[in-house]
Amino acid sequence: MKNSVELKQERAGFITEANTMLELCKNETRNFTAEEQVSYDEKMSKIDELKKSIEMIERQEKLNAEIASKIVAPASNEPKEVRDFSFFKAINDFTDGKLDGVEREMHEEAVNEARSAGRSINGLGIPSFILETRDDEPTQGGSAIAPKNVMSYADALREASVFNKLGANIMTGLSANTLIPVTSEQSVDWAAEIAASGDGGADFGNVELSPKRLASHVNISKMLLAQNGASAEQAIIRDLGRATAAKIDAAIFSTSNVTSAPKAVSDGATGITPTGFSNLASVMLDFVNAEQKAAELGGLQGNLAYVASPKLMAQLKQSAQVAGVDAAMQGALINGYRTFFTNACTSTAASSGVAPTAAVYFADWSSMYMGMFGGLDIMVDPYSVAIKGQTRLVLNQYLDWGFANPTGFVKCISESGATPA
Repeated sequence: MKNSVELKQERAGFITEANTMLELCKNETRNFTAEEQVSYDEKMSKIDELKKSIEMIERQEKLNAEIASKIVAPASNEPKEVRDFSFFKAINDFTDGKLDGVEREMHEEAVNEARSAGRSINGLGIPSFILETRDDEPTQGGSAIAPKNVMSYADALREASVFNKLGANIMTGLSANTLIPVTSEQSVDWAAEIAASGDGGADFGNVELSPKRLASHVNISKMLLAQNGASAEQAIIRDLGRATAAKIDAAIFSTSNVTSAPKAVSDGATGITPTGFSNLASVMLDFVNAEQKAAELGGLQGNLAYVASPKLMAQLKQSAQVAGVDAAMQGALINGYRTFFTNACTSTAASSGVAPTAAVYFADWSSMYMGMFGGLDIMVDPYSVAIKGQTRLVLNQYLDWGFANPTGFVKCISESGATPA
């Protein structure tokens, strides 16, 4: 049975076809013919049927995700109520050496979690389940970075992360290096009635996840800590989450490996030659060619999606309209596939005689695995910036990612504008 992403893609195709039929009649100022009416009704019926199937599959996927999270998550004596947990109170109490209440419980949980991963907490510990939030739609994955609480406040201008929306496999609470077995390509062949069969090749590879350190520091006003304002507290936590997620995106989607980070998706991906630039045409052709290459590699299945630089957005949104047909980019879909734009996809500015370029990837993102090793380790330093009335927080997060079938990821460095004169 198809998963919810595949069913949504199929439903989006029927919606696009139905819309095309309506637009055709509108442009020709006429009603459906009898044959067109039957075809349109069939498409609408199929759209309704797929909606019911999607709801059923999503419900089951959500249940499966709940079961999987319980298997992966570290053992805990009992569920803990964390609604009263205060990040600011934890920092103040830790600084004063009198950590108590739910903040002490969460710190002890983080210490135990780190110990099981072979690490030690050098400062204030925040366990992974406080940092973690799950999307309602399991196919979009969950994030061990996004903050738990969301309230209105003036946020810093940060781009929304992409890695946790693609349907990658995100595993939290890992306690040791983790191997994910990967089945190699099998083969079959015709044989005579009593001839020996050939070796189908039952070898296995693996994706190995081992902790890589992501670190940062932030200065917080001691006056703000003393006021303990809920909105300010949650805004800081939310921005820390976004900053961390942005760094993860930048390392994943870069066209070259980032120093000390896990490998970028471009390392090992199958590249295609970009089409020579043609205004409002060539960028869309690059996307279609990436899709074709994925099909040739046998990878046109699973959680398929495009990830691209926003430098390509205007070309994509206008290209099909010029040809006098329905735009190939319908909302967040291109050719029926989900599309995400992020500045993490490397782009280069134009120079004399050279067109600007930008990266695009197309793949089944369910073959990407990400592991989170424990929660967040926060060193509370009240001295380094005390002269400014601030407390410095030094943050460490340990994670890794890998790709089960890296060659199944298709990359292209597309020209995003006309060549300068």
